[in-house]
Amino acid sequence: MRCRNVSREIEHWVRMLTLVLITSWSVFGADNLLTPQEKAQGWILLFDGKSLNGWDSAGQPQNSGAAKQSTGPAQPGAAAAVGSNPRACSTPLGLAPVPSGASRWEVVDGLLVPCGEPAGYLTSKKDYKDFILDVDFRTGEDTNSGVFIRSPGGTGGYEVQIWKAQPQGYNTGSIVGAAKTDEDYKFIPDQWNHYEITAEGDHLVVVLNGTKTLDIHDSKYSNGRIRLQYQKFPIEFKNIKLKLVNH
Repeated sequence: MRCRNVSREIEHWVRMLTLVLITSWSVFGADNLLTPQEKAQGWILLFDGKSLNGWDSAGQPQNSGAAKQSTGPAQPGAAAAVGSNPRACSTPLGLAPVPSGASRWEVVDGLLVPCGEPAGYLTSKKDYKDFILDVDFRTGEDTNSGVFIRSPGGTGGYEVQIWKAQPQGYNTGSIVGAAKTDEDYKFIPDQWNHYEITAEGDHLVVVLNGTKTLDIHDSKYSNGRIRLQYQKFPIEFKNIKLKLVNH
């Protein structure tokens, strides 16, 4: 009788776990896709999981006279790009020609990853002013990377830091050159982490894995592009989504 009861209890918990998994999938959806709820709320998918459509590794407007993007410091206190044992490019996308000085990026199993040399950035081709940006990232314990918002002309902008050991103390969850966090916040190395970044007027809010790391007001940059930083491997991105904030 006891064995039968244990078996029923196991079956109950298996059913409950299955229900949770199904519910979670229906709420959050598959990678690099928008759920019906997100579409209804006005979310925009910035990375389709298959291509680099909408992105530019040269980090500057096309057909403009702007100088090539520098791989040096983009913000006060930022460290220069150094790279670190990069993975070799393995797809036609990663091996395709790029402008001189541009970094190389490719899509592997639905993930957006840099490859080869030099270190650098992947920049959205469109500008965004007021928005909520969602980004999933997976990185190593000591990787140097960040997510830039409002980068005017594809350079500068606010860098939401991923790196945990920035020399000037703008560590994970900080905005380099604008504000440091009040305490240490840690991403989980070698697992998927989530940034939610809100920019509305001069109000900037950073949330890492559900915990608010920064809530500040700063008016230095009011509009610009999204930039994904590759200064040290490994770093991977997926589920890059943006919702415009309308006034």
